[in-house]
Amino acid sequence: MLPSDRRLRTTEVQEVLARGKAARGVYLSAKILPTLHPIRVAAVISKKVAKKAVERNRLRRALYRALVSLVGSGNVVIFIQKTPHEALVPAFLKDLTLLLQQNIKK
Repeated sequence: MLPSDRRLRTTEVQEVLARGKAARGVYLSAKILPTLHPIRVAAVISKKVAKKAVERNRLRRALYRALVSLVGSGNVVIFIQKTPHEALVPAFLKDLTLLLQQNIKK
């Protein structure tokens, strides 16, 4: 799990959704709002992706595990579009790296 200082609050999520720039990957899409603060994230998994809360929480935890190794600045809201068939963390990490390199200055 990400520390609370690396997660977005509800009001910050709403701001990123309203003003952020969209980016798409294979498994993920994101709304990114560049800031000077260290990277802060929120993960959103729809019931269309995973019906059970247990599955959605598993995906969210895998995404947060992948995010621990990434550095940068900005606020990001990440939407999981589909479940990878390969290992979760490497698949998410590959997608996250591509999304963030394109949109956030390190």
